[in-house]
Amino acid sequence: MAELTKTIGRYVVDRTVGQGAMGVVYLAEDPLLKRRVAIKIVRASGDERDHALTRFQREAEISAQLNHPNIVTIFDVGEEPGLGPFIAMEYVEGNSLGHFIREGSLELETKFGILIQAMRALRAAHRHAIVHRDVKPENILVAEDGRVKLTDFGIARTMAPQMTNPGEFLGSPAYSAPELLRGSDPTPSSDRYGFAVTAFELLTGQLPHPGTTVASVITHVLMEPPVFPPSMTGDIALVFRQALAQDPEERPGNLMDFLVALVDAHPMETMARNRINELFRHDDYAGDIVPIRRLRAPAGGAGVPRIPVVEVERPAFDPAPGAVSGGRATGGRSTAERPVPSYRQPAPVKIELAENTRVPARRRASPRPRRDQEGFFTPWNMLKWFVVILVGGQIFWWAYRYVQNHPFG
Repeated sequence: MAELTKTIGRYVVDRTVGQGAMGVVYLAEDPLLKRRVAIKIVRASGDERDHALTRFQREAEISAQLNHPNIVTIFDVGEEPGLGPFIAMEYVEGNSLGHFIREGSLELETKFGILIQAMRALRAAHRHAIVHRDVKPENILVAEDGRVKLTDFGIARTMAPQMTNPGEFLGSPAYSAPELLRGSDPTPSSDRYGFAVTAFELLTGQLPHPGTTVASVITHVLMEPPVFPPSMTGDIALVFRQALAQDPEERPGNLMDFLVALVDAHPMETMARNRINELFRHDDYAGDIVPIRRLRAPAGGAGVPRIPVVEVERPAFDPAPGAVSGGRATGGRSTAERPVPSYRQPAPVKIELAENTRVPARRRASPRPRRDQEGFFTPWNMLKWFVVILVGGQIFWWAYRYVQNHPFG
């Protein structure tokens, strides 16, 4: 097998970064453009191979349409003889959000920073009439520098003629909206449901519809209300209860409304809340910008409960074999300890003057005369010529009278 994977297309394979029952993910280098890529190979034959290639081509088309900083970029699609269809994509060095949820090492502010970036990606897809259909933590990649990338648009579809057969279900049951499990067409509302389940799991560490088997999970989604942990406050539960409603019409109309309400429902320090609100304003789309009123601290800041800071020893940032990264695993790597992505920003510095300090007014320099005014018609020149004419005229008049009174000869 090693002999067959030295090259895939024009790409030189470096190593295997992940594998599963359906395929393998390699880290490779593009010798033409000198960049690292993640290559996903699907083991399939016959109709399944053609179907996989079609889905890869569809994912590449969607990536080209979106071209968003929070969506994984697809570089190439093809088929390698002896291996099967492959897709070459941007390599994200990091881990999936699911890895961090299992690790339980993220702070609340960092969690909201990740959700805001993932929201931007999903909103960008919806603005292009593209439904992801499989929003879940494993399809949200978190790079080591804190960037978040939404990936795996292979089963996505446009809100137009669909590629899948009517009634065919694709996705993950635990993150799927009830209407999808009943066979309805996917919509932006069903994507927002999956996003809400992802946020629920990220913030609580558990799923709203638990189950030990796929059948039990589906039954719980369709028949039972979400299960909230005892520590969840009523305000937070109310936000999730609306976002996870059975009826799509009862859910928030957009991701921004849901995420803003979720942030408001969580108690946190004023500085952390201001930093999160500032992240809302950094969206790439004018319609996603939160009004300026959200940046103002709430009246009576002392009423906002403070969260005690507890220093804990964190485990080394050493992903277990098979951890997802950019397409998506980092298994088999030997790396030094890396910090968990942080979104903390330095506090602004405020400079104040003493109470009796006066700032001296700057003297305004008198404007220098323009060069075109320094010619003949200046006031000084006009005065000189007036005196010359006056004196000259007087001398001429005296000379004239003298000549008349004393004629020559």
